[in-house]
Amino acid sequence: MITSYPTTDLTITEALPEGDDRAWITLSDGQTRLVGFQALMALPTHRTLHLRRLSRCMHVSLDGTFVRWPGGLLLDVQSVAYAPHGPLPLEIHALLPAQHRYRPLAALLRACEPPLQDYLDVRPAHVVQARLGLKTAELDGVLTGHRPAGAEQVVARLSDLALLLAGLVPDGLIGGLLRRPWPYARRHSRPLPLLDTALECLSAGRTDLVEAPLIHLLLPSSAGAK
Repeated sequence: MITSYPTTDLTITEALPEGDDRAWITLSDGQTRLVGFQALMALPTHRTLHLRRLSRCMHVSLDGTFVRWPGGLLLDVQSVAYAPHGPLPLEIHALLPAQHRYRPLAALLRACEPPLQDYLDVRPAHVVQARLGLKTAELDGVLTGHRPAGAEQVVARLSDLALLLAGLVPDGLIGGLLRRPWPYARRHSRPLPLLDTALECLSAGRTDLVEAPLIHLLLPSSAGAK
């Protein structure tokens, strides 16, 4: 049976990879959908998305009707707008205003008790660098690893991470923690590239591998924030 879908005047304004099988896709309605590609990657037409270098190389078509990957793979705006019931199968993991996109820790920080007054007050890059104990070259590597996300978006995400870690780790020890083995990455990253430390995760654009265990750690006591 052929299913028809309503036409939409919406367009895609931005697409940013998240991990190896998700993306933050913003539409012209001002909403960002965090979508998952697991079901999409199972289709014969999209199996090459299992290749990490390809899956993260997404861009938006000039007319905003598609997300494109090298090799001609496409994701249409209807599938995003009507997910999870659109033409192509997508999972919806979050729907949030575009100004809060790419910051999965923001909601958790907002719900902390006692409240963290600067949870949305993004620190400047040099302050974030100092809080995380990063060298300038290391910060530059992290920014490069998160492309196509812009530096401003990455710094905002790192600012949230630094704020959360500051509440968990004694002052001055965050840099050392980031350089120690990070077991979660060993279990949940693909064999290549091999990610051993939290800093290697950040440099590979996999901030999600650093954030995820912290979220799991804090959720039981954070009033269901997610």
